Amino acid sequence: MLPLGSIPVSSFGDDRAVNGTAEMAAIVATSVLAVVVVGLVIRLCMRERITWPLFVLVGGTITAFQEPLFDHLYGLWFYTAGQTTAFETYGVHVPVWLPIIYISYYGGLTIFFTRLFSRGISQKNIVKFFLMSVSLAATAEIFYINVCNLYGYQDHQAFVVWTYPVWVAFVNGVPPFLAAIALARLVPITRGWAQLGLLFVVPIAFAADSFGTGFVYLSIRHGAWENGPNMGLVHAAAVLTAALTFATVLTAAKMADLKTPRPLNPPRPSVADQPDHVHA
Repeated sequence: MLPLGSIPVSSFGDDRAVNGTAEMAAIVATSVLAVVVVGLVIRLCMRERITWPLFVLVGGTITAFQEPLFDHLYGLWFYTAGQTTAFETYGVHVPVWLPIIYISYYGGLTIFFTRLFSRGISQKNIVKFFLMSVSLAATAEIFYINVCNLYGYQDHQAFVVWTYPVWVAFVNGVPPFLAAIALARLVPITRGWAQLGLLFVVPIAFAADSFGTGFVYLSIRHGAWENGPNMGLVHAAAVLTAALTFATVLTAAKMADLKTPRPLNPPRPSVADQPDHVHA
């Protein structure tokens, strides 16, 4: 019989002390960026008299609660000794600066892409901006891993460059991009209380990508191997996952017909535009 209460998932990592100065630098840098992003979003909402960006911003922020599951499955470990912790779940101690960066990356960047896509965009430019999103993800991780030394990817990683498995950038680059594709078509038809549903677009995109396109890689990485997973298969699965991220983005963009511009704030029909009704 199972005991009452929670049955926590445990994560294990090669822990080390967090440099207080580096952590404070990360907190300050992410906070300044978040303040700028929030200010720009509020200004946008006031100028255009809209509210949907606020829901997307909050949705991007709460996506941080999926981070520990990602870390547990992909082998990311935040160093805990001396860490300023925001919350802990799945056995992972999430540092306070991480939810703050989610405001800018998964919130602000998603809003930027949504507005961009609503104006119409070619497949060629979709690839270009997706690679930009991937590059931003890689740059941020390399900064936190190698400059601030606040966490690391551990145990059986593929395509490691400067202690960072570079292929993971493709996984991390998808959520704001995929969410924006959906939002570019959802926002114009969402009004009133229905906008609450926009809170969950980014979290769903994060889960669909991280645990959807990565299902083969994760199954191999966490398989019942006697001496660890076969690294040839791990590398092949990493390539497959990166390819699936591209396929997901391009397929979603084609299904959404992003080549066709659609205003995010279409004008409401006036009384004069309504058809005349014939009364008996």
